[in-house]
Amino acid sequence: MSLFSTDPNELEQRKKVWIAISDLWLDTELQTYDLDYIAGVLAESRYTDKELHHIYLYEVAPVVYTHLLTPVPPVWAGFDPEWLCPEIVRSLKKRTAFHKLMLKLRKKLMTYATKGLWRQITKKVHALRKNDTEPGN
Repeated sequence: MSLFSTDPNELEQRKKVWIAISDLWLDTELQTYDLDYIAGVLAESRYTDKELHHIYLYEVAPVVYTHLLTPVPPVWAGFDPEWLCPEIVRSLKKRTAFHKLMLKLRKKLMTYATKGLWRQITKKVHALRKNDTEPGN
């Protein structure tokens, strides 16, 4: 499954989502307001739940997961978008069948520290989207 497109409009939409999701790999304990912010960005995006999960797992995680594997992670305040977004694009462009297989094998390693947060965020996204579609909103 490849959802990535190099269309400039698509890239701009995607960047917002990439930056928000990347916060899950910061070396800080995310607070409720952090999770609410991430969920808000995702809920406002045009991506389905399946697409958001794909972006989390196969676009953002492969680029940032090693950050939490270092003895002293160097990023606490947020990944520099000027580094993050081009790095994700570069990663996506060089993917071969072998790379895709390796990502599937590394899935647990890439998300061990973020899986619980991701579940919380997806619940918040569902709630936000449900509230937006209810009559009177």
